[in-house]
Amino acid sequence: MLHIINHSSDNDIRKITETHAVPALHLYLLDSSTPRPCILILPGGGYHHLADHEGEPVARWLNTLGIHAAVLEYSTFDSLTDKGNFNPHDPTFSAESDDDLLQTDTSKTTMPSENSTADSSHNRSFSQHTDPASDAVPPLIDPHARLQETEQALHLLRQHAREWRILPEQTGLMGFSAGGHLAALTATMGRIRPHLLLLGYPVITFRGPYAHQGSRLHFLGESPDIAMIDQFSAERQVDNRLPPTFIWTTADDASVTVHNSLLFSEALAAHRIPHELHIMESGRHGLGLAQTHPSCHRWTEWAAHWLDRHGYIHSTSDKAAADDVLFTPCLFTRNSTPDSDHHQPISRQTDGRRPTLFIAGDSTAAIKGASDKPMSGWGEYVQPYFGSSITVANHAINGRSTRSFLAEGRLEYIANQLQPGDYLLIQFGHNDEKSADPMRYTEPHTDYRYNLQKFIDTARQYGAIPVLLTSVSRRRFLSNGTIDPLAVGAYPEAMKQTALTAHVPLLDIFTASRQLYEALGETASMDLFMHLRPGQHPNYMDGIADDTHFSVQGAQAIAELIVSAILRHPELAALHPYIERTQEHSVH
Repeated sequence: MLHIINHSSDNDIRKITETHAVPALHLYLLDSSTPRPCILILPGGGYHHLADHEGEPVARWLNTLGIHAAVLEYSTFDSLTDKGNFNPHDPTFSAESDDDLLQTDTSKTTMPSENSTADSSHNRSFSQHTDPASDAVPPLIDPHARLQETEQALHLLRQHAREWRILPEQTGLMGFSAGGHLAALTATMGRIRPHLLLLGYPVITFRGPYAHQGSRLHFLGESPDIAMIDQFSAERQVDNRLPPTFIWTTADDASVTVHNSLLFSEALAAHRIPHELHIMESGRHGLGLAQTHPSCHRWTEWAAHWLDRHGYIHSTSDKAAADDVLFTPCLFTRNSTPDSDHHQPISRQTDGRRPTLFIAGDSTAAIKGASDKPMSGWGEYVQPYFGSSITVANHAINGRSTRSFLAEGRLEYIANQLQPGDYLLIQFGHNDEKSADPMRYTEPHTDYRYNLQKFIDTARQYGAIPVLLTSVSRRRFLSNGTIDPLAVGAYPEAMKQTALTAHVPLLDIFTASRQLYEALGETASMDLFMHLRPGQHPNYMDGIADDTHFSVQGAQAIAELIVSAILRHPELAALHPYIERTQEHSVH
């Protein structure tokens, strides 16, 4: 059963189910009197979970281009095991029929084939491809059933095209990471195929050294035979029926290697399929819209112009938005000279505007991609405290110190967005401490303080309010049951001195986090950090014992400490009315 959840303003569209269930189709439809194109989005997550930042934020970006969007919450390891309906030792899960999987309210809708020449093996059960006498452990769901979920979503968008004001001949498909794999398979093997395909750092192949092992494990199970590996390697299924395709990735993606995109591009070229391939020099896996990345954020610009060329941006106003780079998730606000090679600035309105909360920091605050989860940064969990009243722009990046953050031009990038009344939260120390790395190390009482002053001066130059946050403490217990006061060296103290001399608000998160760990104790505090047994999570098959980086629970706890510190600080009183106190986020 495919459930529909409407996030649109049109009240005439029924919300089919009040109870959240998977698979589910989330609708983000524009309030438009004329039909518009629609793109279905498949987030990544290695078929283990779904990466939220590759779903709704992407849909909202497409809406700014005048394109309807939908996000398919397809079946994953998390959703299947949460349901409790599946036995991992059962040979397969197979839908009784297409009709049974597509239900809206009490009615069922049949799903006709749009590609009668499609491979007849599409509906074969996974059990037909496995040897019952072998040690192979099948996945929780037949791979064909995953394809059916995507096909049903495309079919539903086309079936309700008149009601939802969708152009049925312009329904595209977009996928990220493992969602890119599912999108590519749908475009190559599906009986219902998209009219356009967009892929972000996609998993493509299950063959050889370039396969993403976690995705293959959760899609095919353990030890699949070579026939199944070949059948579900998208580059092996390309034919001349594929639609125009847009692909972007990075050359140094350590999780899903660039070879995946290259293999797919090569197969597309062999069949003369029109396509674009953009390979950025550097960028971690799982960037999503990449709004905080100095170079990768441009993929949305290129994609928007590509969509325009293929007729997906219809109205004059939509085209103007694309031409003016208003569609980018980060608005460029300044530039030094009119002749600069960078984008020209687009000023935001300052009359009556609410402030933006910018975060500059390291991995303890940074957004984590699908391949890093469940590792999380505290900056991922600040936005819920403010609801829609304030935008949190998290520019923290893994592995950065004050020195490397400045050297890479990341502060300048933030400065191009700062407006009077904004806030810049500054938290560094962990990587400044790395004395063996001259590209990152800073001496705490000289270089470090000098660099902090640069952040402070830049914020003030543009009328923003700088706020210093001492580093979160590492979980380093001493024999007396307390946390080592030098767990992040002399950097917290150096930051306190800088705040005092520069007259900057200070949030002492180092002390607050130490107190939190000590209150929980040495054993219970482990839950806040990345401690996983071997085999407990597909991203960390060898296990991990990390007392610096946070679990989801730990990142949420630190976010609450930070919001609590903001509420207690008199110099940050202007932010207090924006903080929402809810049961989910109990701030004291």
